Amino acid sequence: MRKAHIALAVGGLLAASIAFSFVHPWGDVRAVKSDAALMQGVNIPADVQAVLENKCADCHSDNTRWPAWGYFAPGSWLMERDVHEAREHWNMSQWQSLDTDTKAKLLSKIGSEARSGEMAPKQYVLIHRGAKLTADEQELMYAWAKVERKRIRQQETGAENQKGAEAK
Repeated sequence: MRKAHIALAVGGLLAASIAFSFVHPWGDVRAVKSDAALMQGVNIPADVQAVLENKCADCHSDNTRWPAWGYFAPGSWLMERDVHEAREHWNMSQWQSLDTDTKAKLLSKIGSEARSGEMAPKQYVLIHRGAKLTADEQELMYAWAKVERKRIRQQETGAENQKGAEAK
């Protein structure tokens, strides 16, 4: 009799998990997919591109790779919340639609958070150990973000100077 109660309870929990998986408190972020290149229009060295794709893109792009547990509540809710919040802060799939000032601010934040170890968040790294940036990757991301920020600022200044010269 006891085994029947346990089996019934486990079956009920499994059924509830599957049923609640169709509820998306933060919107169905899994439905958003993009074929756009990550960080389109940015100069990205191969080693930085590898870090972005392997350690950042699952949360910070529309190209999330969802693990099996990411389809079942309540795990799906936790992951959907994290991805939703990450995309709100920085979505590499939408980079080309941002203005220069926003890009510069994001690059500054990317560099400082990578260097300080704030990214990836500790609760995420507990489950996704491969997402933790090594010390070399932290410095790599910081140096790249600094150079890229300077490049887009100079590009903007050059375009403004050219417009001013044409107006004369």
